[in-house]
Amino acid sequence: MLRKGMIERFRKAAPIIRELVDDLAWIQNEFNPENATEEERTYVKHLLSLGSNCFDESDWRFKRMFAAIGRKGRLIRNSVGRFEMEGTDIEFTCGSGCEVYAPYFSDEEEWMTWLPTSIEYSGDYYFTARPDMKLEGALVRIKG
Repeated sequence: MLRKGMIERFRKAAPIIRELVDDLAWIQNEFNPENATEEERTYVKHLLSLGSNCFDESDWRFKRMFAAIGRKGRLIRNSVGRFEMEGTDIEFTCGSGCEVYAPYFSDEEEWMTWLPTSIEYSGDYYFTARPDMKLEGALVRIKG
């Protein structure tokens, strides 16, 4: 069981993180140290050392986590060698995000979950979250 109120706190944090991403972009693109106080320049140095990647990644993951479930289906290889969701025109290529129905722990099947992942290609297609898992027949869902 999750801690009481935990998901709601993350849901509330998501728009704040989006604003932080925008603030860091502003610092990188528009901040002029000449027009800032010594203390403001110090803050900027601290903020830049955080790096925007952690906030960008958090923003992207929260959007994905809270997005509505779009479609769900099994993956099949199509006539051009790519994977698509059976019975749809949804084709997955390198970088395509989805959630795959898989064991919570990779070596057990006691608890199943929707595992956030993307599909990549290196000799063949694979799930980034579970590179050894077969794509053919895997149950996936997309959000948004």
